Amino acid sequence: MNRMHVVLGLAMGVMVTACTRGVDTNGERAALLRADSAWAAAAAAGDIEKLGTFWAEDAVNYFPGAPVASGRGAILGLVARNRSMPGFRVTWKATEARVSEGADLGVTRGPFQLTTSTPDGTSVTRSGHYVAVWQKSAAGDWECIVESSIFGPPADEMKGS
Repeated sequence: MNRMHVVLGLAMGVMVTACTRGVDTNGERAALLRADSAWAAAAAAGDIEKLGTFWAEDAVNYFPGAPVASGRGAILGLVARNRSMPGFRVTWKATEARVSEGADLGVTRGPFQLTTSTPDGTSVTRSGHYVAVWQKSAAGDWECIVESSIFGPPADEMKGS
């Protein structure tokens, strides 16, 4: 079983949107979308320090073509290496967010675009899709615990964003 199947299986496990029992799942879903949007804005701005605030200490990142990054420090090291590539730019937009009935776990997913430059300066953009699994921190904030991205067909959802 490849790692994307594992991540998607985990994501499916938390995609419970049953009736609430004293938890405002709609409000938490909106908060999760805001967190994902702020995370994307920090990435687009190249704010590595801010990006670190969205990852749980023991998070895991599966970035295409890179070794698995386990732990916030390893993930931020991967981010710094990626950002050092000429012309690097990454954008994404959550097109779906779901939270568990207890609103302590959530999932976001959507398209992303990654741009880099070739040695001759030509800009190359690749598209794909990501899924992020989130948990509530002790402080009540959403933290990403698992993120996986795959390159794939053009991300039509990115048009106009």
